[in-house]
Amino acid sequence: QIGDHFYTTNAGELENAVANLGYQSEGDAAQVLPSQSPLTVPFYRMYSASATDHFYTTNENERLNAIDNLGYSDEGVAAYVYSSSDCGTVPLYRMYNPSITDHFYTVSEAERNNAIANLNYVDEGIAAYVNPSQW
Repeated sequence: QIGDHFYTTNAGELENAVANLGYQSEGDAAQVLPSQSPLTVPFYRMYSASATDHFYTTNENERLNAIDNLGYSDEGVAAYVYSSSDCGTVPLYRMYNPSITDHFYTVSEAERNNAIANLNYVDEGIAAYVNPSQW
């Protein structure tokens, strides 16, 4: 209903979002790491209250631009992810829908292709590499 995709590793945050904020749980998107380990990088989370959009990136300059110029608030590190394909990781695709101001992330190439072809999302490439949820 709210046009935002919200990803979290915190069960309490998930339960609150579903019970009180109008979100619907879509299950696990992927496996990420709660702390830094070799080969991982921070996956930063930002939020725009005016656009009702969560935005995630591994790029520090992109993060700072979103905070300094695009109206996003810094919400810290959401998780740790891989910056390249290693040890069986898969791409985490990032798309953006400018008409509803929504960033969408998925490991499913079919879901990515459908969002681009049928739901007005623009491909923004690979956000990171992650372990698939069935890993």
